[in-house]
Amino acid sequence: MKKRVGLAVLLVVVLVLSSLFAFGAVFAKAPDDGGKPLTVLVAGYGWYYGIPPGCINNAEAVAMALDGEVVKARDFSGTVIAKGKVYGIAVPVVWDDVMPTVDDGIAEFDPDIIIGLGTSGRAKGIRPEPFGSNVMSGCDALAPGTPGMVCYDGIDDPVFLGGDDWVRGNLPYDEMVMAMLEAGIPARLGHQTGYTDEPPYRPTATPGWYMCNYMTYHLAMMTEADPELMAGFIHIPQRSPYAALFRYNALQELEPYSPEWYEELEKELSPSLELQRITDGIRIVIEETLRATVQ
Repeated sequence: MKKRVGLAVLLVVVLVLSSLFAFGAVFAKAPDDGGKPLTVLVAGYGWYYGIPPGCINNAEAVAMALDGEVVKARDFSGTVIAKGKVYGIAVPVVWDDVMPTVDDGIAEFDPDIIIGLGTSGRAKGIRPEPFGSNVMSGCDALAPGTPGMVCYDGIDDPVFLGGDDWVRGNLPYDEMVMAMLEAGIPARLGHQTGYTDEPPYRPTATPGWYMCNYMTYHLAMMTEADPELMAGFIHIPQRSPYAALFRYNALQELEPYSPEWYEELEKELSPSLELQRITDGIRIVIEETLRATVQ
């Protein structure tokens, strides 16, 4: 009888200790969990006429590099406070296909956050763009002479007829730039708004009037319609090998050792950044956006 009681007591002790260990394990994991992942759609512009043969747009490359990744935002103690599952898509640099492609991504993934990406040959760092201008200018980024190309002249072509001259996305732009700079990644804030210096006066902003601006304006309009959605656009630099190839191709088209050849040879190279550093920067952009959802 005493042996049975002893075994019963031992069994109870083992069960209690097992429960405590299990509870402790769950408790230890909880602070690093971050809850249910939010859905992050990264929409990067794809191929456009003029990039080196066989290469792809940096924006698409970054979107694909982050596709499937779970990005975690941590507080100062290292505890995960939010996380997001990234889905990357490529967006054609064709006026009529831009927003239908983004809309398809929205319908498929139902994102909580949308980050638009485009490459700028003049960007000296990663540049979050708060404002979009209500102007469209330029042609589809296809080879010259392609049948059916759509073009806008920027004079009488608004993104939305009767819309505001500028609209602003709702990403944590200041925090993004500061976090990237702290990580040693060149970044600046795109903030310019104003009007052209000569008539007809048209609104201007950092994204310009081309398709990067077009997506910037549309994403900002989405956040006005759905305040729970966080969305905005980021300009990224071209990657370093592309800057070299652009210069090489330009020199190939000139007479070697001619005055024009030397003039091209001596020009400053376009700003550039390594692809991995650009990807790291956009990961920080996502982290800061996730952090903003819980603050």
